[in-house]
Amino acid sequence: MFRACGDSEEQRKMSARAISILLGLALLGAGGAAAQEPTDPMAARLSADRVGGVAAGDYSAADDINFTLLPYGDKYLLRFDDSPENFVLYGDRVALGGRELKYDTGALALKVSVWGGVTLYTQQAPSGIPATRNGDATAPPKLQVTAASLTAALADEASHLAYVQQLKLRFSADESILKNNDDVRANAFDALVNSAMGIEHIVATPAGRGAFVRRFDSVRIVEGDKPTIAISGRTLLVSFVPSAGAAGRASSRAIAMGLSKVLALPDAG
Repeated sequence: MFRACGDSEEQRKMSARAISILLGLALLGAGGAAAQEPTDPMAARLSADRVGGVAAGDYSAADDINFTLLPYGDKYLLRFDDSPENFVLYGDRVALGGRELKYDTGALALKVSVWGGVTLYTQQAPSGIPATRNGDATAPPKLQVTAASLTAALADEASHLAYVQQLKLRFSADESILKNNDDVRANAFDALVNSAMGIEHIVATPAGRGAFVRRFDSVRIVEGDKPTIAISGRTLLVSFVPSAGAAGRASSRAIAMGLSKVLALPDAG
């Protein structure tokens, strides 16, 4: 009887010791786990607050919107299939590791979730529409713009606005641009295209057309230290920064926004 009681007491001590060891190991394991990243993929991505990747490529949205998104240094180039303009988009980090890509006006263009889902924002769909990546995209060929071709483009833009908008407007560029290299003239050409598109946006309304015609009769492309617009008499000066590439010229949206302020019109950004 006594031996039986003694055995029971010894077993209880051994059990208590075993439990103590197991608890110690469990606490050590918990401490080690706390120092590691979560093994669950969702927890890992959210806890690290990582920035969502922006996949370059060809995209479509709704039934009739197609666009290309390409990296450009730490920025991105957005081009819609029905437009010759390349928009430079600037990225902002948002909650849960997503990204917002914005125009040079600050208006939202694209939102990218942490999982890579893309939403496109337009003036017709300000609340956003889902976009689907359809495949890879390649950068457009580099423009080779001679002095003669730039001069012809200036005349073409004047003819286009006269035909489409019944707007008599003379386009010109500084002589130093015409005599410069192909890269500078290519940037000047893009500044010209963006300017004409921004002007078309303004004159599309009766109020905008009247205000613009009263204020300007010519547009001149000039080099400057920042992409902006200015006024010299009845001439609209559109400046670009050749060394900054695509980021050194104002978008058509920025041109329209600047004109809206100059002409005291509702914001067109």
